[in-house]
Amino acid sequence: MIPVIGLAIAAFTLFIIGGADLVRFMVGLVTGMGGEGPDVDIIVEIVEAVHLFLVGTVLFLTSIGFYQLFIEPVPLPGWLEINDVEELELNLVGLTIVVLGVNFLSVIESQDTGLAIYGIGYALPIIALAYFMKVRSQMSRQKREETDAVHGESASEDSDTGRLTNKKY
Repeated sequence: MIPVIGLAIAAFTLFIIGGADLVRFMVGLVTGMGGEGPDVDIIVEIVEAVHLFLVGTVLFLTSIGFYQLFIEPVPLPGWLEINDVEELELNLVGLTIVVLGVNFLSVIESQDTGLAIYGIGYALPIIALAYFMKVRSQMSRQKREETDAVHGESASEDSDTGRLTNKKY
């Protein structure tokens, strides 16, 4: 229960900080007191605020996922259901990729020299984690297909929603 509550509190905190940063930035931009220069600074500030919301969302979804996996199932839409720890792991890896990308944007804004070194330092982990996500997703998909084949289920696309559904034969 501690991870569920802790992650929910962390998500809520990030939502508040992100909202406060966004309001502060917008007020400063509108009143002209922000002293913002080129458009790149504005874009980076907005991306950083959105980044806080995204991290908060992933933390909240992870909290819900822990609750679903270890405490009791929660009635949620299909796209929000967490069925195993691997899905939580993939969410966390995806979050790490986004965090590295946004951090690199901050470096681009403030760094004049040595940008290539920073770029390589950020790009290599992003590439490795993206490859990990691809391999892990393929393994999960194959395992799911094998399980469905054993149980006599087949995935087909629902013509109304475009979502995949399992049908028994």
